[in-house]
Amino acid sequence: MRILVVSTRFPYPPRWGFATRVYQLARLLARRDQVTLLCPAEGVEPADVELLRAELEVEIVERAGGTAARSKRATQLASLAGGRSFHLREFEGPELQDALARLCSERRFDVVQLESSLLGELEIPAGPAVVLDEHNVEYEVFERMSEGERSPLRRAFYRLESSRFRPFEQRLWRAVDGCAVTSPRDAREVEAHAPETAVAVVPNGVDVDYFRPVARRVEPRSLVFNGVLDYRPNLDGAWFLVDEIMPRLRARFPDVSATIVGRGAQADLARLRRAGAQVTGEVPDVRPHLASAAVVVVPLRIGGGTRLKVVEGLALGRPMVTTALGCEGIDVVDGEHLLVRDDPEQFAAGVESLFADPDLGQRLGATGRRLMESAYSWEAAASRLRSLHEHVRLDDRSSPPSRPPAAVAGR
Repeated sequence: MRILVVSTRFPYPPRWGFATRVYQLARLLARRDQVTLLCPAEGVEPADVELLRAELEVEIVERAGGTAARSKRATQLASLAGGRSFHLREFEGPELQDALARLCSERRFDVVQLESSLLGELEIPAGPAVVLDEHNVEYEVFERMSEGERSPLRRAFYRLESSRFRPFEQRLWRAVDGCAVTSPRDAREVEAHAPETAVAVVPNGVDVDYFRPVARRVEPRSLVFNGVLDYRPNLDGAWFLVDEIMPRLRARFPDVSATIVGRGAQADLARLRRAGAQVTGEVPDVRPHLASAAVVVVPLRIGGGTRLKVVEGLALGRPMVTTALGCEGIDVVDGEHLLVRDDPEQFAAGVESLFADPDLGQRLGATGRRLMESAYSWEAAASRLRSLHEHVRLDDRSSPPSRPPAAVAGR
């Protein structure tokens, strides 16, 4: 098949969750099909483009508009005055749309795949089947962010975003031919609002050869949390760790340490640095940090989809404590693969139990690793996605009516 993948970001190197999913699925599809990636050029290094072109075709677009060229705060205020979601404004402008139209006029694609509903305003030329890869149910993420925010203004902003994005996203589900989601829970949400749309669960996976248990010295009473900190749910999880969990642990273990791994704004990183907590910023390889941790922690309170940080930590065979939301959508069992604790006191107690019982941590790590090997490889996920492509593709699209998602979704 000829597949055009349209992404909100350039996915290489794949050092964060969104990029990892886009890259792994695209490169595995490209082993059998002809895959073209189309995405904005912001933050792209030419050397990385050439590396990715060794695996698939890449088209990058320089954009004059979007929030990269404007004040984020000004764009937020403009969205409040208008009726559109702020997050949709990030990808407005003709450049990506023009490139999409040009590519579809130059060659015949069987499938156009949109990476996230944030691209749902793009108009897809008649011909290819349209598949939406829902990394998250976005309106649910906004709703959870409104519930978890401390600032009344932020709570109000995300509540408004959720109310605006919900009808848009649900109409988009009905407009596309197929929808890939990361968990059965998200599949039920899509099916409830778009019963005629083909839905496939394509879970976030892990490269079980790359993320493999290794012999490495474990730092006593050390915690590691990894995630990009310019993504609000991860930043909130880091604050939860340093503000509410670490003080409880330090009251019992003055030598306990937490390492937070991931890129973010310098002001946010500085706020996270305090007694017992260090912040690395972005690193080229997260595995050494995870492998040396006594406990990997996933203290997330908001977000959606499924978390790659969970499957990667389990693939490394590391003991893990997470919130229920942190492991949502992943087929894990509390006490068998990891520990699930939501209250900060209970979370700290879960970490303490792993400090006190290394054998428990080893058993959890071993069963977690086996689960990743059996059910969460990227190869299995790519196979599910390709089956969805085959299902929605029409053999004869010589004269179908144009169904641009933006028109149906009520731009």
